[in-house]
Amino acid sequence: MAAMHRAAVPLVALLLVAAPSPQEQAAPAREQRVAVVRIALAAVDPIDTEFGAVAVKAAAFHGAKVIDWDGRDAKALRALLADANAPTDILFFVRPERFHMMLHRSILLSLCDLDGDALLDATFGYLTARDAKALDGLWQRTEALHRDGLRSGVWHSAGVTTGMRSTTYRGHRSELEKAAGFAGDSFYFGCVEKDPDVRTFVAATLPRLAEASVLTFSGNGDPQGIWLFEGKRNLKRELHWDYEPQRVGSDPDGAMPRVLADQVRAQALAGAIVWSGTCHSAATHDVWLEGDIVSTFGKAPHGTVHELPLEQSLGLAFLDAGATALLAPVGPNHGLAVLRETSFALQHGASLGEILKSTYDDVLLAAKGPLRLDLAVDGVIVKNGEHVMQGGGANRVLLGDPTLRPFRATVDARETIRVEPATGGAFTVHVEWAAGFHARGWDMFGTDKQRGASVPVRIAADTLLPASCASVRATVRGSLATGEELPLVLGHAVLETFAGRRWLHLQANGPRDVVESKALRVAFEVAPAKN
Repeated sequence: MAAMHRAAVPLVALLLVAAPSPQEQAAPAREQRVAVVRIALAAVDPIDTEFGAVAVKAAAFHGAKVIDWDGRDAKALRALLADANAPTDILFFVRPERFHMMLHRSILLSLCDLDGDALLDATFGYLTARDAKALDGLWQRTEALHRDGLRSGVWHSAGVTTGMRSTTYRGHRSELEKAAGFAGDSFYFGCVEKDPDVRTFVAATLPRLAEASVLTFSGNGDPQGIWLFEGKRNLKRELHWDYEPQRVGSDPDGAMPRVLADQVRAQALAGAIVWSGTCHSAATHDVWLEGDIVSTFGKAPHGTVHELPLEQSLGLAFLDAGATALLAPVGPNHGLAVLRETSFALQHGASLGEILKSTYDDVLLAAKGPLRLDLAVDGVIVKNGEHVMQGGGANRVLLGDPTLRPFRATVDARETIRVEPATGGAFTVHVEWAAGFHARGWDMFGTDKQRGASVPVRIAADTLLPASCASVRATVRGSLATGEELPLVLGHAVLETFAGRRWLHLQANGPRDVVESKALRVAFEVAPAKN
């Protein structure tokens, strides 16, 4: 599911932050109340104690209260956070043996229930590492990034591509990345089926990663590595074997080469921010086996959990190599999430936690009600009608401090937004997109297959709407740049309060073959809803 994609063109959002309009001049500052939560670290176990001590350092840095939680009782977690004065940002400290997809899903759902709206109510990230010494090193790098910022303006990308040999594209950065001050290369790893020399290319390329302060990875993969073979092998049932723990990752014929944890750990990442779209690449120990990794992990009954040795974890290897943060999936996902998140990061100057919140909010908006996720109950997965793409989005996690804010807000010249006030508290949001690929031009988490193209917008609404306004009504119209009317419908119009700010989420939807990649103009007419 994590295939290489084209260069991103980001969501139209918060151009009003980059260049404030008169309506936004009096907007309040974003609140920050940090909580540090130790997950099951209250025991006498000496390793628990060492992990907990690093959590105390983080709490002192942030002026935060330390909260102890058992990692099981979600209702108790909500109560503890309420007692901590509703934090806006949460650092969860957890040992890697206890971090897994179902724990994350439980936390995510809990953090949607802290206030009255349907969206995520606090940003969060997980602080973990292979051992306490590595965790302390991670925290030292985190403090350094808070203090000094990114050490360079180098941004490299690496991904796996099919149908061609490995190659390097010098200076291959998106226009938005360039506008934000970044320069760097894209390294494409050819699958072994078309490039028998891919291992040599990878070995020569990986040391180049040390130059970068930002790294993005895409390609199919599993918790142990990034695949250098074609993902369609998953469809060839004659090549699959029944799951056996000792057989995981075996490749006696050399047909399934991967970029493995040991290769990543050997690099010097020097505090980089790392994104990955590789499925399960943030898994540290417990891995729920699904069909997306059947080629390397084998066929297994639904709900089977593989206990991954810590030294084999690709996610932990990135941290061992010196990364300060990893934004990646703890289970299956779609690799387009990386483009959506990086564009959001630059467009908004967002914190790492806000970047992940943007993904979760996209999922929650698409769910149009309570998010349905399959969850483990007493070791058995309970099916709750999960939508596969929404589940993939929910699987994205941050291993790092959610309050880190390493990017400045950057205007994308290819997208514009303008708010035109009207009478009675109403206003019109005018959006123009240039022709070409837009990362959020596909409604990735939506369920309307007939209207899978999207034009989503998030604007600050602090002074656009009365303080008493709890919801809005909206209509949408749109046309191509040529003047031809577009068959758009309103996907959603949701008002959110977060960290002392108010945000309005709008989305237009239409048929992909008519709307997607076209130069277009969209107008949302918005007014306070009548009670």
